[in-house]
Amino acid sequence: MLRGGSILEEDGMGLANDLFDKALTFQCPRCHTALIKKGSWIKSVTTFKCERCNKTVRLSYTDKLAIFERHRR
Repeated sequence: MLRGGSILEEDGMGLANDLFDKALTFQCPRCHTALIKKGSWIKSVTTFKCERCNKTVRLSYTDKLAIFERHRR
């Protein structure tokens, strides 16, 4: 859902502040290595280099919303 120029989930929470200090797990889309990073890191990063495959990976806002949603359940 688009509100005021930003993407929000149906519940309006977007990137929930309560997950910023939590360790969130997601996979490198290239090599599928499990990565564990704080929610605040995921929120602020746009690209990163995977420690295993050494590829530069882009995390879009849509990707970030999906990671946060998986951990909100």
